[in-house]
Amino acid sequence: MKAVHFKRLSVVTLLTLSATSQLHASELFPALSTKTVGAQVKIQNFSDADAARIKDTGFAFVRFGVWTDSLGGAAYQKQISEAFATARSAGLPVLLTVRATKPLTSNPGDPAQLTSAGEAFANAVTSLEKSYRTQLVAIELWNEPDLPTYWPTGNFDTTFVPFMSAACKTLQAAPPLTPVVGFGFARPPTAGSASTVALNRIVSEYPKCLNAVSYHPYGMTTPQISNAQAFIQQNFHLPGVISEWGISALSSNGGVEGQASKIVAFIADMKKLNIPLTSIYEWKNTDTGSNDREKNFGLLTSSGQPKPAESAVKTELNAQ
Repeated sequence: MKAVHFKRLSVVTLLTLSATSQLHASELFPALSTKTVGAQVKIQNFSDADAARIKDTGFAFVRFGVWTDSLGGAAYQKQISEAFATARSAGLPVLLTVRATKPLTSNPGDPAQLTSAGEAFANAVTSLEKSYRTQLVAIELWNEPDLPTYWPTGNFDTTFVPFMSAACKTLQAAPPLTPVVGFGFARPPTAGSASTVALNRIVSEYPKCLNAVSYHPYGMTTPQISNAQAFIQQNFHLPGVISEWGISALSSNGGVEGQASKIVAFIADMKKLNIPLTSIYEWKNTDTGSNDREKNFGLLTSSGQPKPAESAVKTELNAQ
């Protein structure tokens, strides 16, 4: 696997590569080759059978998350190890999203505590990367920090930059061999948005921290995603990647048939836009979701029964 200091791609380079998305992807993510679409799984119910089926469907990788505030537990460490072993059993590399689920400090207004938390987070990322680097597509720093649910530390505008700047400074001192993307924003950065302000600070001060900007374009049209990609490239001189997108099989979306057609159309459009990495949410339904929408994003039911989306996506992916 190539070292972390991958060449930032200029707009001219992106245009040159526009006819060959596979080259663009492999430049950024050496673990990928001709396919660039993956599926999200949950490590607590990710089985060898799932992995084999995901691979057969045509997905190039799996995405799952690890929570740094749980890493001290032996049982959790075992669960992580088993998830990687499951992915390896089917030859699926992993997009690993790393975040914490609890407030990072006892006093979010204390810059020293935020700095210390950022350093500790980076050290956890480094440890995970050393343990699993041969299986990694990329490491994603955080998930939807622009939403209070996933940023429990407090005011994003004042706490995210000190924390993540400390993390990036620590990572730059001993660069991972794995590509690093961030920060899994719930919405792509736009002019004047809090995520743009944060990225401008972090990327300008630590230009070697990220290899791509990741975001989740739920509900966005293809032209809107295209505009987001251009905004990211022009403002941060980094490519954009989609680390999460999905559509729930609600009646308002056309039920399971509507879900299938919308996912296939999305994958086809992302191929046309030459998105170097796209992760679909999610492989199986989540029965513990808080409402019907959250429970029905899967390509399969929670018990593993196929929905129309599985065969439709398989046809699309294996035609690429």
